[in-house]
Amino acid sequence: MGKIGSLLDKLSRPKGDRLIWLIVFVLLSVSIIEVFSASSRQTFGKASYLNPIMAHMVHVSFGVVAIYLCHIMKRFGYRALSMLLILGSLAGLAFLCVKGMHSDKAERWIDLGFFQLQPSEFAKLAVVLIVSQMLSKLERADRLSQIRTFGKIMALTAVVCLMIVMENLSTAILIFFVVVALMIFGGIYWKYMTYLTVSLAAFCLLAIFLFKSVPPQTIRDCRLLPARTVTWQARVLDFFDQDEQYSAAEYARKVAPDKTQETHARIAVATSAIFGKLPGNSDQRDYLQEANSDFIFAIIIEEMGMAGALVIMAAYVLLFLRVGRIVVRCKNRGQLTDAYMAAGIGLLLVTQAFLNMSVAVGLGPVTGQPLPLVSKGGSSMLMSGIAVGILLGISSSVEDEEQHVQSVQEDLDGNETETIDC
Repeated sequence: MGKIGSLLDKLSRPKGDRLIWLIVFVLLSVSIIEVFSASSRQTFGKASYLNPIMAHMVHVSFGVVAIYLCHIMKRFGYRALSMLLILGSLAGLAFLCVKGMHSDKAERWIDLGFFQLQPSEFAKLAVVLIVSQMLSKLERADRLSQIRTFGKIMALTAVVCLMIVMENLSTAILIFFVVVALMIFGGIYWKYMTYLTVSLAAFCLLAIFLFKSVPPQTIRDCRLLPARTVTWQARVLDFFDQDEQYSAAEYARKVAPDKTQETHARIAVATSAIFGKLPGNSDQRDYLQEANSDFIFAIIIEEMGMAGALVIMAAYVLLFLRVGRIVVRCKNRGQLTDAYMAAGIGLLLVTQAFLNMSVAVGLGPVTGQPLPLVSKGGSSMLMSGIAVGILLGISSSVEDEEQHVQSVQEDLDGNETETIDC
């Protein structure tokens, strides 16, 4: 009984960086409060106004369970998990591609009845984990190893991004950005990275030029382009063509009807104060589409003010700093995979968070990226939980190895002292 009690005590005790645990608690608490407040649009005409928040609480519970289970895994468990995620997400994306071809429209979710699965959310994390493992085997001074590793990473990333881009361009861009940053951090030759960066920059400039010069009707009539190309064009043009000034009346008449999300998000931000209107008092939640997911940060600002917004931003910045601390503490060759995984996960979560927040305040085009650990969405919450759980697991492993090295060093010092005394 004593051994069983000791084992249960170890399993029930949270491991890893305590500050990351605190950040998770703060973000999940804000999520429960603000999603409940922002879900009022979904309760119109429904029998119970508690249904949306009860569903969100179930998703939060999934995320918390994922954090706990992943943070007690070991390195072998993360390798197995990464293979499960990449195979599952590729199968899900392939299913959506086939379904989209038969229905002539892009699909993002697989309806499982009790859960709407979004494979692209898990593909983000899967690619980061697989690329981290590839980079850990890289021999930096070996040209052949460089070519093979770069080729494998680019092939995997290209396949995943091509399967995602039809239904979610922003997710494909996010994955590509994180992979490029990981390759730079992992020591891929600067020559390869320069070629890749120049090629990407040229492609982006060409796409922007075509979007600005080709009429939307021409793009719409072109069968070789995805159906969402017109949507991408509209968002790019909206972002770059903001030079024209409107009075309030002209904006309401000419612009607002076509940009309802951006308009109500800006009203939510503009009508907030230092401490906001307090939770439950948002005016724009009833008019803002996706108020509890893509534009949750606008509702947070409206209800919690600039003070609340700064707290959320500081939480993600602090999370990134703690991830940096974990990476620095991964000192030996055996911890190289851990370092790359931690860096990739931290970059993925924080970049996605600031993409979401920039959209809410009008600093970026609409992307559809959820706010990690805050926005409503089962797939997003589960993916974020797995990612944070892996971070905590890596942190715990680093702490255990540091304690082991310290105890060995103390034993050696003690033996040396005994020898001198003798």
